[in-house]
Amino acid sequence: MKRRIEFVLLLAGMMLLYLVTLSSWSTKNMDDMSSMETQWAQRVEQQQQTLVEKEKKKKEMDFDDDAASDVHDIKQHQQPLGTVPPDELDTNEKDCGTTNCSSNATINYNITLPPLTSVAPPLAPQPRKANAVIVILCRNSELDGMRRTIREFEDRFNRRFKYPYVFLNDEPFEDDFKQSILAMTENTVEFGLVPDHMWSIPDWVDGELVEQCLLDYQMRGVLYGGSLSYRHMCRFNSGWFYRHPLIAKYDYYWRVEPSVHFFCDLLYDPFLYMQDNGKEYGFTITLKELPETIPSLWKHTIEFAKEKKLNTTLLRFFADDQDEYNLCHYWSNFEIASLKLWRDPMYQAYFDYLDETGNFFYERWGDAIVHSLAAGMFLNKSQVHFFDDIGYQHDNFAHCTDDGVLGTCLCPEDVENFDTNPGSCLDAWKDYPDKGVKWNFRPDSRSKKPHKFSNVQKAPGTETDDDDEDEDTTIRSLPESSK
Repeated sequence: MKRRIEFVLLLAGMMLLYLVTLSSWSTKNMDDMSSMETQWAQRVEQQQQTLVEKEKKKKEMDFDDDAASDVHDIKQHQQPLGTVPPDELDTNEKDCGTTNCSSNATINYNITLPPLTSVAPPLAPQPRKANAVIVILCRNSELDGMRRTIREFEDRFNRRFKYPYVFLNDEPFEDDFKQSILAMTENTVEFGLVPDHMWSIPDWVDGELVEQCLLDYQMRGVLYGGSLSYRHMCRFNSGWFYRHPLIAKYDYYWRVEPSVHFFCDLLYDPFLYMQDNGKEYGFTITLKELPETIPSLWKHTIEFAKEKKLNTTLLRFFADDQDEYNLCHYWSNFEIASLKLWRDPMYQAYFDYLDETGNFFYERWGDAIVHSLAAGMFLNKSQVHFFDDIGYQHDNFAHCTDDGVLGTCLCPEDVENFDTNPGSCLDAWKDYPDKGVKWNFRPDSRSKKPHKFSNVQKAPGTETDDDDEDEDTTIRSLPESSK
């Protein structure tokens, strides 16, 4: 029994000793861990502070660089930084020295810099552009077709080259029309009203006779034969649009109409092509006119050429073997041209000559014929360009060159290419000699009688040195320096 008691006491003492030793060890380790945690926290805090300081310095350096760049960019707008006046030092001791100032003193420099957000980045160099405009004559009622055309025109060309638009109408454009068009493009758009004197029957034209002629044309079923508005449009496009105040500031134009379509991406600037290569007129479709609409136009054109003693090389393209009009013309609902061509005094004289006949109203002369015959009298073939690479459709007439599966043209499947139609004059245009065929209207001219231009031969006995020395009355392109 005694031994058992001694054993229990010994066991209790050992337990007590173990507990005391364990308690001492735990306390020490807790202190060590607490110390380690403190050190770790201090180290983390120190690293974070270091990172904050580095980031702050980096931002200050970036800010200084940006500010220096911005100040350089807006140098002309920045106010000069002067000496800070003493009364602007907000301190407890205004006269304190550099080492004796109160620690609570604050300095308010009160310097105002232009806000950085107002400084635009330097503009990228702008590509060279011609002084050109997109001209559109349309009505409020043609909005839907016009929007579709603008969408195609922007996608295919003008979103890249950003030429301005001028919309013209003989009635004021409605606000809805304007807003709807502006929503289709980011380019400059101007809306103009055609003045009455550009869209009216002149005083020398017999109004009652015009009404009779309209009725006669309508009874005969001639296209637009009974429309007075169509005649106003043709006369305006023939002799007035280039004199409209909104067009006066430009040198070139591209005529676009409502509901026409464009099928090919145009990756170059056609205006610059015209300007750089001495081109004055460009077309995509050439076809034959309805003879009933222009019974006397060719006669008056030849009389004008004789009166002005013109020496031409392109007019023969429009003549048949009997010196009569072959009805070919460039379709002017698409045309890219130099406005200087129409502003030339010789063309203005030609328009005035035609206008005085009254036959823009008594007959149904179209501006396409007038422009084409004027080009024939005043230009040579090298100054007229066929835009084969511009896919285009007006009504059921289309020109489109299929450039294959890797190209950008999506030619219409439901409208044939008019180039191969019997009514097209494109083959005749391609066959016409590049140097042209001379047709001199000077009274003493020995030039030959017009005949088939593809097989031109000099008449026996007319070969003289003078034939190549006749004065050429074609309108030449201006030197590049003057454009």
